[in-house]
Amino acid sequence: MPSVAYLRIQRQFYVGYSMALAGWIGEHLIIRKSLPKPSFVDRALKKLGFSLVGEEIGEDEYSYFFKRKDVGISAFFEPSNDLLFLQIYPLKKRITSGISVRAQYIEFYDQFVVSIEPAQKLPPGIRSLGINPLILEDYYPISAPYWGMVHEDWENDLKMLVMVNEIFEELERNEYRCPVCFSELSVEDNYLKCHTCGFVYTAESEFEKVVSRFSLGIGEEEIIF
Repeated sequence: MPSVAYLRIQRQFYVGYSMALAGWIGEHLIIRKSLPKPSFVDRALKKLGFSLVGEEIGEDEYSYFFKRKDVGISAFFEPSNDLLFLQIYPLKKRITSGISVRAQYIEFYDQFVVSIEPAQKLPPGIRSLGINPLILEDYYPISAPYWGMVHEDWENDLKMLVMVNEIFEELERNEYRCPVCFSELSVEDNYLKCHTCGFVYTAESEFEKVVSRFSLGIGEEEIIF
């Protein structure tokens, strides 16, 4: 898939952060039928190891700034236009090498769209990140990204990316690094685990088996993404 190739060519771990964040935003839209509030985004970013370093509060615009080592994330909220815009970028390089996550209500189509967009020109031969936008009509997904779904449990701090079988098999077979933080992955029984950021990766066909190993059930914290 183009997204896997892009990770391999560019070592672009910002794609991984964006997948997790876009998945949680999509989950919130489907379950809560609204864009997440700043407190939700703050909680999600803390799960990824980020801390709040600044904020700007206007009459109808809110901006928050987060940091983790050499990576920065800005979160812009505009409630009147149903807009949430996140930008993931390096703190010591040009911001053009970052990735953006946009969640917005499109009035003309009466749809919510969550998309992952590169801030810079992609390498030759790669037309996109290979991640379709999440499109919700009446809060039901009519278009979902290729990766599969995000399953997470806030209380047990489980962060799992359940990939479609073909993508997981390619990740396992070619020994790619963690899509979220680009650290090495350890091969476990029916899943891959990153001991740096804590994310677990498995195939959709093995989802129930892997979840049962963590003594968790399948409930509301499951979303197509």
